[in-house]
Amino acid sequence: MEMDTVGKVKAEFYRLVGTLPDDGALVENSEAQDDVAYLYLTRGSRAAQRWMLKMGYGGWRKRSAALTWSGTDAADGGRYATLPTDFLRACGSQRQSALREANGDGWGQEIIVYDEQLEGDGYYFRGDTLWLARTAAPPTTLYLDYHYTHPAWSASVTIDFPMDARALIVAEAADAAKAENWLPGDQAMEVKIGRALAQAREEARDVARPSRQPRQFKKAPRWGNRW
Repeated sequence: MEMDTVGKVKAEFYRLVGTLPDDGALVENSEAQDDVAYLYLTRGSRAAQRWMLKMGYGGWRKRSAALTWSGTDAADGGRYATLPTDFLRACGSQRQSALREANGDGWGQEIIVYDEQLEGDGYYFRGDTLWLARTAAPPTTLYLDYHYTHPAWSASVTIDFPMDARALIVAEAADAAKAENWLPGDQAMEVKIGRALAQAREEARDVARPSRQPRQFKKAPRWGNRW
């Protein structure tokens, strides 16, 4: 059976945690039926996204609207823009900028937040904002290339996840919920959820890496030509 509907994914979650939608413990704080399941499926899908991205998956990618900068170097130590509300992770690295001009060319270089005293065409992330280094001179129009978060779960959510890896959503959701008082069972239940998570990750690993090429690590950047 494919988990191709919200109802089927939800049923798999209830089955893994060993409870039912009408369990009184799930509505004792005035929650509607399925609210708790949707809460943990939301957490599970986003944890699953982060794991898939670490494994090299290239999905959930989009370009922001043109960035609008606020602040000044003199008053704020740089200029900044608010990150998109669905921002999960930037599509960039030290060697490939996540900031793009309209034609797709990269601009600037990411620096870590602890190097915010640096100057030049650099940028860094702080909380829910994107900052430019002091004295940065970006082009008039600049976009952020990023991975977006899965929308919150509800009865009408569109599931935005590879079909063959959706068991990972369920397992991550159950793992997030295993410390809750409403979860039936004892340590044996936690062990079962742990096994389900390990199996789901193993099954999702190949989905995350659609290329048959072996995973490669980028070499650290090197500057200068003296040995």
